[in-house]
Amino acid sequence: MSGSSPTPQGAILAACPTCKAVFRGGFQRCPNDGSRLAPGADDPLVGTVLAERYQIDQVIGDGGIGRVYRARHVRMSRAFAIKVPFGELGYDRKARARFANEAEAASRLSHPNVIGVVDVGETREGLFYMAMDLAEGPSLATLLDDGPLPAPRVLAILVQLADGLAHAHDRGLVHRDLKPDNVILTAGPDGGEQVRIVDFGLAIVDADATRDRLTTEGVVLGTPHYMAPEQATDEALDLRTDLFALGLIVYELLAGVHPFDGAPIDVARQNLSRELPPIRERAGVEVEPVLEALIRWLTQKAPADRPASTGLVVRLARALAAGDVAGARALYMWFPSRNL
Repeated sequence: MSGSSPTPQGAILAACPTCKAVFRGGFQRCPNDGSRLAPGADDPLVGTVLAERYQIDQVIGDGGIGRVYRARHVRMSRAFAIKVPFGELGYDRKARARFANEAEAASRLSHPNVIGVVDVGETREGLFYMAMDLAEGPSLATLLDDGPLPAPRVLAILVQLADGLAHAHDRGLVHRDLKPDNVILTAGPDGGEQVRIVDFGLAIVDADATRDRLTTEGVVLGTPHYMAPEQATDEALDLRTDLFALGLIVYELLAGVHPFDGAPIDVARQNLSRELPPIRERAGVEVEPVLEALIRWLTQKAPADRPASTGLVVRLARALAAGDVAGARALYMWFPSRNL
């Protein structure tokens, strides 16, 4: 399964019969080859071989930027998730350059808790695609359908999530759309639960590159429920943007509900302006004070007030997961302005 969601009912989709790109909205002709688009629910890529090596089996889901397919390599017994940008973005010059740059950066990821890009290219007809290893298992969003998770399981998930993010952040990558849908739980080599972060193929490059990154009108950088204040106000993003989303995810796993109610835009506004309600008040769940303090640190409104290092979050999470509350408390309190 992928971190994408199915296309909402009522979404207007049309496909190009020549390049097989899928378009949303009111496009009537393909900007790449001029073919008249054919409206309808059938995806022209399903059942075909993409780039002479990926047999497209089915649509897994749609994200804000592209469609994800399950595919098999025609010469290897291996499954992949193939992401293809929607036509209105994939054939935009600036967006295409950004996708290519970011996919190349994501291909540098190699970590058991991250699904990176393993292949990037385009078909003869000009269709851009990214191939990723296929993570099969339930997402955190699926688990949340059954309510809150016990704290030991949440801490085990947090350790792996933070570890995967630290690997990416150390390589200058920011996910910018971390959410329960983009975290898959698979069976690990030891038979335990392994966390896999998906959709790093549309991450952004961190550090000084954030000032110069290519942007495209109409591309939404993030999901409102997990959007950091700097995303909502269109400011520069860095690793602390992912840490904000991480804090909200951990809160939701413990409480069984998001900190705030409302429509997506209302939740985004509350993320921007309101302090998180205590988990006990929100859901009647008792949480170790150091863990709740860590969540509050991760979700501070100003990026400068959040942890400056994902590695620090890993250390805190590991101490809590090991039951070393005193060690976690000491590590937490060592940093200025941290209070329990």
